[in-house]
Amino acid sequence: MAKDDSKAAAAARTRFHELADEAQDFAPTTSEPLGSWADDQRGCPNVVLRSALFTAGKPTKVRKLFRERALPAAIGTHAIAYTGAQLYQHELDVWLEIVHRCRQQPAGVHTSFHVHGFLRTLRRSVGNKDHKQLHGTLDLLHATSIHVVLRRDERGRAVGYRGHLIEESRYNDATHQWEVGVHGEIAELFAPTSHTWLHFDARLDLGKNYLAKWCHGYFSSHRKPFPISVQRLRELSGSDTARPRRFREALRAALHQIQSVERTYRRHFKWRIDDDDLVHVVHESGN
Repeated sequence: MAKDDSKAAAAARTRFHELADEAQDFAPTTSEPLGSWADDQRGCPNVVLRSALFTAGKPTKVRKLFRERALPAAIGTHAIAYTGAQLYQHELDVWLEIVHRCRQQPAGVHTSFHVHGFLRTLRRSVGNKDHKQLHGTLDLLHATSIHVVLRRDERGRAVGYRGHLIEESRYNDATHQWEVGVHGEIAELFAPTSHTWLHFDARLDLGKNYLAKWCHGYFSSHRKPFPISVQRLRELSGSDTARPRRFREALRAALHQIQSVERTYRRHFKWRIDDDDLVHVVHESGN
């Protein structure tokens, strides 16, 4: 299992253990539908968009494995940790699409889909390699366990979610149909003030610029983003760019690409990095 010994990681571990309870201390939840966003949007919990659960780093051949890895959280009242392999932004695309297809039925009820239609929605090819990659991603999403605390209720119990990103998936070779769902209790992460509706076509237009995809999600999750330091964005995004100067250059390129993509949809997105290395963003909210 990999271990992150950075100061940000140490602070995240301390904060997580301060806020998180054991699973049995979670407040009970109900299996409500996840949301009612439009077909061109994808709903995603803010705690996912504002952390490195799906990192902004580039995929590697050998994935790091983590056990109860606490992630730096953008909001002080939130805590998030996960156990499993390192996940990337293209795998978030898959998870968003699964959640989207499950959104109008009670959480915990499985949905089925044809693999070709699913892949084409993500603008991917439908060859054998793409089938295998999707199968691998679904296995990873099921294997990954997350522990999220959003807040405390009036009795001091944790309100959040502890469990897998998706339930076990099943594939029918004869019909090329997948059957997959999310756990009912994950609905707590989709409470009205706890999730964001992403403009999905804009996200897909960002291609394989994973930092741009992460920043698009992060800033979309804020109606009026507060100024944030370049270093803090590096910590939150899980970027694997070690040198601050190179990360700053990559961040400028990512924000410029977001601005260009949003302009094609006549959506407002302006940014600047000031002399104190603070990033300022003004945009048209997705929600």
